[in-house]
Amino acid sequence: MAPCAAALALSLTGCGFFSLDPDEEDGAGGEANGQAPALAERVEAGELPPLEERLPENPAVVEPVDEVGTYGGTWRSAMLGIGDWPWLGRTVGYENLTRWNTEWTEVVPNLAEEFEYNDDATELTFHLREGLKWSDGEPFTADDVVFAMNDIYNNEDLTPVAATHPGTAEKIDDTTVTITFEEADALWAGYDLLQYQIVNKPKHYLEQFHIDHNPDADELAEEEGFANWTEMFEVRSGATDSALTWQNPDIPTMNPWMVTEPLSDSGRVVLERNPYYWKVDTEGNQLPYIDRVVFEIMQDEEVMLTRALNGDINMHSRHFNTLENRPVLAENRESGGYDFFDLEPSEMNTSVIAFNLTHQDEELREIFRDRDFRVAMSLGIDRQSIIDVVYQGQGEPWQAAPRRGTPFFNETLAKQYTDHDVDRANEMLDEAGYDERNGDGVRVSPDGRALSFTLSVPGGFRPDIVDSMEMVVGFWEELDVDVEMRTEERSLWQDRRENNEHDANVWSGDSGLLDAMYDPRWYAPVHSGESNFGIPWAQWYASDGRDPRAQEPPDDVKEHLEGYDRLIAEPDPRRQEELMTELLEVSQEQFYALGINLSPPGYGIVADDFRNVPESMPEASVYNTPGPTNPEQYFIEQ
Repeated sequence: MAPCAAALALSLTGCGFFSLDPDEEDGAGGEANGQAPALAERVEAGELPPLEERLPENPAVVEPVDEVGTYGGTWRSAMLGIGDWPWLGRTVGYENLTRWNTEWTEVVPNLAEEFEYNDDATELTFHLREGLKWSDGEPFTADDVVFAMNDIYNNEDLTPVAATHPGTAEKIDDTTVTITFEEADALWAGYDLLQYQIVNKPKHYLEQFHIDHNPDADELAEEEGFANWTEMFEVRSGATDSALTWQNPDIPTMNPWMVTEPLSDSGRVVLERNPYYWKVDTEGNQLPYIDRVVFEIMQDEEVMLTRALNGDINMHSRHFNTLENRPVLAENRESGGYDFFDLEPSEMNTSVIAFNLTHQDEELREIFRDRDFRVAMSLGIDRQSIIDVVYQGQGEPWQAAPRRGTPFFNETLAKQYTDHDVDRANEMLDEAGYDERNGDGVRVSPDGRALSFTLSVPGGFRPDIVDSMEMVVGFWEELDVDVEMRTEERSLWQDRRENNEHDANVWSGDSGLLDAMYDPRWYAPVHSGESNFGIPWAQWYASDGRDPRAQEPPDDVKEHLEGYDRLIAEPDPRRQEELMTELLEVSQEQFYALGINLSPPGYGIVADDFRNVPESMPEASVYNTPGPTNPEQYFIEQ
């Protein structure tokens, strides 16, 4: 199978770290009879059914990273308020119908033990494990998937996702469900934002709040203090705001641990072992090994860093693990009782500068769309100086391009126009018609307008980006271009970006590994919230032109987008890889945005007694770090 086969396995029956059949694993012995002592006590007291009645007929088998673990202990982590809820999903909530394998080379079964597309990728069929149960002991079946897809995500009263035609689900039998798409979507099984949503919406619990299943839902809403049933349903389900899922301890889950103290603005989130969790280790012991997970809710990263230095966090890879903090964390490893593990970043660039190619001002739009202008501005940046000063020499000059070692590495795309060549940059700007200067020494257009614009930088995000852009503006001054760097409060920056109100802005460069194919935001205007060089083009693409904010792209850009459509419709993994390579060749010619520096490797911390954490793992939102490394098999040495 090609590296990117990657992206999609049409029909899988097993793989190394994650087997579908306990009998296939040495020592599994078929029936699992090991469980946490606390659960065994509850069975003995008659409070829980025996283990064999709690597990599915064919439990998923997880191969431990280093060794079979022992039960007990508390995993101590941290988060920054309610808005940091994705860390919960990545650590204790990564259970979809399918999932990435640990190495991030292919999609493998999970809650579904098999899945397959039809020939044109318009239908995707999942075969669920027989006997799966929610954390309250109720069966998890095809009915739950149908309820989530059809009654929630195709209901325009509940979610705007319904307007995007997300697909509809049909129950074939209790363990078989087919999702049908209006347009081919061969990437859905690998990564779709509904993947986690449709497996955390238990019908038996949520139907009481849904008007189609409970005619008295509005009356119930009024009794419970809500304006109507839709408001009540959102709070109970988190259909559009996923943070709400972690704020409702009553909702059953399929995750290894279940919420006992919910997410809030302060305090902590506590989760305890799910007695009906459906995975075992290679010796048949029910997972997870760890009893509880506690996330302290902190107000800033400095407090989190201090707690880490004190040894109060025993596995973490978010927020405080910056390049700047690495020396102090390294120095304190022995006294803090922890060490590092490596993160291979999918971030392919520390900073990507996006000129607004859809600017509302006609003249600026024309300037920014001139590829030679963008090339000149790129040549005017001394990237190596930025790397030396801001990044302590770590990295290398790099454009918005996938990283080395991926199926999609394109050296020309990555390295073009990264040399610092002021003479050539000035020559190109002269040739573009900006050879005259005004009284302030700033280049002017033939009609006398100064070549002047604002570079918007998000505040409170990454100090290194602010420092880098201060240097970039200084380099551009040498080209006699007037650029004002404006640091904006992050939400304002986001609003201006999404409403097409910026001149140029900067953000980090995501999608440098396998996620390049699933989220090519920098390589074509496909992401209506993140393709910063052409948000209205992406809005046009994402809405089929229906979004009132959208702008129809030029023909060459439309042709580029059609190339991505062909990829999405292609069910063959090898051909997908070829189509992605072709798409990046066009990205190279388009040169939509400017990169600065190939992001250096990252790190996380792990306590000395916290075991089965891999020495290295990918770092990406699409990968859901560290979810695919199977946190349920982490354990604390007793």
